[in-house]
Amino acid sequence: MSSNSAPSTLSVSDAVALRVKEARNRRGWTMKQLAAACHEAGATKLTAPVLANIETGRRDANGVRRRELSIDEVVALAVALGISPIHLLGLPDEAEPGTKVLLTPEVAIGDGELLLEWFCGQKALPQGDARQFYSTAIQRMPAGDSQQALADFTSSVLQDRAAAMTAAFNSEMAATLAKINAAVQSGASPEELAALLKPDDSGSE
Repeated sequence: MSSNSAPSTLSVSDAVALRVKEARNRRGWTMKQLAAACHEAGATKLTAPVLANIETGRRDANGVRRRELSIDEVVALAVALGISPIHLLGLPDEAEPGTKVLLTPEVAIGDGELLLEWFCGQKALPQGDARQFYSTAIQRMPAGDSQQALADFTSSVLQDRAAAMTAAFNSEMAATLAKINAAVQSGASPEELAALLKPDDSGSE
């Protein structure tokens, strides 16, 4: 992207296509050279014209991308370029500040570091199920690498528990205040009001 480009929201395919182009340029390859590397790797369908369509997206009249990438193509391109598929995911290196990757129609992420950590299974998305994410991450990681995931999982459990306790406390306080307000309006005595403030010990026996 040029320095004059406005921040934008990229589809996953758009972001990957830009990172493919960046990786190709770092190697000093033309489109034909990348196609030759794909052919050598056995990805014979990734010809130079197909790669051109991947990089440009074959936009329609409204600028909408016609050519989406498949996961098979992403992996094949990573093999041909001699890099990890992870390096083809996330924000392009030259993305303008504020640019986001649209993971789903409702989830767009502009934090490049967070995107990479999420793709690597190291950090949950803010709107995701953190407990599910970290419990799965712990199962998939080697024992020596799972300590951070375990710490994050523990933290997410504690945060959920604290949120639940806070919600329960607020609900109980609201109910108590409602009772006190009703008692005051009905002319309750000080003793009756004091009784409403005493803890309920019925569940402790």
